[in-house]
Amino acid sequence: MTQLTLEAAHKELAALNLKPENMRFVTVNAMDEELLESCTTTEDESFYNSYMNVIFTKGDRYVLGYRCENEGDVVDHAIIKRGDEYFDPTLQIKGDFKPYRYAILTEFKVFDVMRHAKSNKDFPPDVDFLRARAKHYKNVITVAE
Repeated sequence: MTQLTLEAAHKELAALNLKPENMRFVTVNAMDEELLESCTTTEDESFYNSYMNVIFTKGDRYVLGYRCENEGDVVDHAIIKRGDEYFDPTLQIKGDFKPYRYAILTEFKVFDVMRHAKSNKDFPPDVDFLRARAKHYKNVITVAE
């Protein structure tokens, strides 16, 4: 996986009606193997995995945003925050993990993510969930007037 330049990531996120100038960009690193082994890591289920990992205290925050990968390819994805670091057990478990750039839309503490999941038919919040509530996230989502 190659990294998008910051400029290219801004351009692609803006094309999705987002405000990249207000988003925080972080590096997602590999987590300790012992902690990874105790995480929920269902293949291609980043929202579910991150949700479960926060509920079961493998992470402090459920983080929604976009993986900034190849040109023309920002991917909506959920990760976890533990302390001051960001991790992606869903991708790391596949092996050959390389740190990557991630654009944050928002972060939820455990009780907030559970409350939002309850109002979302027990599904963890995803980017569509945020877009449906865009007026509450207008700092990062362009809201049609």
